[in-house]
Amino acid sequence: MKINDEIIVNIEKITPTGEGLARFGEDKFVIFIKNALPNEKIKTKIISVNKHFAKGKIIEIIEPSSKRIKPFCPLYNACGSCQLQICDYNYSIQLKEEILYDIFKNEQNLIKPLIKSPKTLSYRHKIQFPARETKNSKRVILGYFKQNSHDITNIKFCPIQPEIINKLAQFIRENYKLGCYNEKTNKGLLKNIIARVSSSDNSILLTLVLNTNSTKFKNIHKEINNFSCKIIKEFKEVKGIFVNFNDKNTNTILGKETIKITGEDFILQKLDDKVFKIGAVSFFQINPYATENLFKLIKENIKENSTILDAYAGVGAIGIFSNNNAKKIIYVEENENAAQMAKENYKLNKIKNYEIYCDDAKKCFKIFKEQNKIFDYTILDPPRSGCEKEGLEDIANISKNIIYVSCNPITLIRDMKILKTFNFLPEFIQGIDLFPYTHHIETVILFKKEQENEKY
Repeated sequence: MKINDEIIVNIEKITPTGEGLARFGEDKFVIFIKNALPNEKIKTKIISVNKHFAKGKIIEIIEPSSKRIKPFCPLYNACGSCQLQICDYNYSIQLKEEILYDIFKNEQNLIKPLIKSPKTLSYRHKIQFPARETKNSKRVILGYFKQNSHDITNIKFCPIQPEIINKLAQFIRENYKLGCYNEKTNKGLLKNIIARVSSSDNSILLTLVLNTNSTKFKNIHKEINNFSCKIIKEFKEVKGIFVNFNDKNTNTILGKETIKITGEDFILQKLDDKVFKIGAVSFFQINPYATENLFKLIKENIKENSTILDAYAGVGAIGIFSNNNAKKIIYVEENENAAQMAKENYKLNKIKNYEIYCDDAKKCFKIFKEQNKIFDYTILDPPRSGCEKEGLEDIANISKNIIYVSCNPITLIRDMKILKTFNFLPEFIQGIDLFPYTHHIETVILFKKEQENEKY
């Protein structure tokens, strides 16, 4: 098999990356094909090959799946972000369940039916658009990178985000005149725009990520301030505008320093009977409707009067939501801005039974182990990369139960295997659809110590 070969294959299943998987030839060589569904016969053109697998693109769908539909987004083929728009929502849920069954082969009996998102359109309440400009006309382009490239799809309408964001992005396209970033030259000012929207009242925080530093910014502060005032005047929903400095030529979106240009420091997001302050660069789930289901699931699995270690805790949302069941909450988060916001959120929700540790999580786990602390529940919500083995060992020594929340089931099963070696066994595996029409799956596993808890 070589590049540009055209072959006919049958799609077996969807992979965790949202691609169709086919096998070809006597050796059943694996081929990954975008925008394909199980049980389809596809004519594909090979676009890359290595010794383990190939990638192909669809030339013709010879026998389409009975589940295939026309994507509702006109930019589906150009953008590629919502891979599963080629089938209806219920079937996309079935595919995600099959992905979990495939990943957790030895624990299939523990997998619960996936919890659907209450909203499947206009659910994405945070957007991060890279900014570029056309070569000759210098027209501003805002949108998502196309799959496996740094070419931007200029997204003027996105059905999975609130309409106010579409309008705000278009206003920036038409009114921003200070130049956009060029990756090849590492020149140009505006690199990204980030907008966070509250589903509670439609209020917005906007962050402009600039290719500069705080010293050089003094030369353009007036222009940025004037532009920000234009936005505030046009959109009453925009409550605050910030600048983040990132002059590094990397794929990292945010730099370390953020300053406020005008307006409020935060917006408020309500979930059930709790309310949270969210800052411009705070982590908070992008789908507040499904997030409430996620938090309720965690809360339901915590017994009353428990001590809770809330690790990788962000603005403290999970611990605060679960507080009705808590004797005490120990909050751990290394981001200083998030920790400060968490303090305010604890006060806002009139919670007093907490301690805050603003430090590296793995370091805190080791300290708690040395102090012989034992927590009834440890809530882990780490980055996509998961936890390190050393950290998991310390967690196993300080926890009676572990609730692991993951946006990456591949690293989750890796960490599950590690926790099993420390006698923590999964009680259930629960998928939650926080990202409708994409291949992403939020997964929660409750782990309990194999030995009886009386030893504690």
